[in-house]
Amino acid sequence: MNKDLKIYIPLINFLATVLGKDTEVVLQDFTNGFDHSLVYIKNNLSNREIGSPATDFVLDIVRNKIYIESDYLVNYRSRTHSGKNLYSSSYFIKDELNELVGMICINSDKSKMISLKKLFESGISIIDENLLGDGDNDKTSADETIVENFNHSVDSLIDDLIFKETNGKDLSQYKLSKSEKISIVQVLDTKGFFEFKDSISKVASIFQMSEVSIYKYLQEVRKGE
Repeated sequence: MNKDLKIYIPLINFLATVLGKDTEVVLQDFTNGFDHSLVYIKNNLSNREIGSPATDFVLDIVRNKIYIESDYLVNYRSRTHSGKNLYSSSYFIKDELNELVGMICINSDKSKMISLKKLFESGISIIDENLLGDGDNDKTSADETIVENFNHSVDSLIDDLIFKETNGKDLSQYKLSKSEKISIVQVLDTKGFFEFKDSISKVASIFQMSEVSIYKYLQEVRKGE
C-alpha cells in the first residue's frame, strides 16, 4: 500500500463502525496499477480479498476522467459476484496534479430497508428519502442505471464482460467472427480493460488467437476513434 494512502485507514475504520455491518468500506490504491488495487476492506459484503482488481466502474471513471470534474459519486448501483445488489458511493483520492491515486468506496446492503419500505410503503415515506437520497438535487449523483460489478480477479472481470457481449455464448462451441472479435475488443478498450497487465494474453486465450492478433485488432479499433 502506498504510504500516502495509509492515513485513510483510521477514517475507513471509523466509517465502517458508524455505518454498521451492512455497509462495506474499501480503500483502493491505483499507484501500482489496477490489477491488485484493493488494499483494505472492512465489513466485507462483496467477498473480495486484499489484492482484488479494480472494478469495471473504476476503469470507466479512469478512462473518462470523471474524477477531474467531481470529488465523489453517490448512490449508484453495484452488484457482487454472487448477484447481491448494493448501493454504492465513492470518494476520489487525488494527488497534487489532480490525478486519481485511490478511492474510498462505500457499498451498502439496503435489502432489509427495502423490504421494510415495501411493507409500509403507504405510511413511511421518510424511509424512501433516507434510503435512496435526493439524487435529483445532487449534481454528483450517478444515474441509478450505472452498475458496478465486483469481481475477485481480472480473469473473472473479463470473462463476465465477454459473456455479456456474446449474449452468453459458449465460446468453446461457438466460433466468433472477426467482426465480433473486433467489436468485443472495442468494448473492452472503451471500458479501460486493457489497463490490466495481462489483459491482452487473457483475451487472446479466450479467442484462441495470438497476442499479436489482439494487438492488431486494438490498433484497428483505436485508428477508427
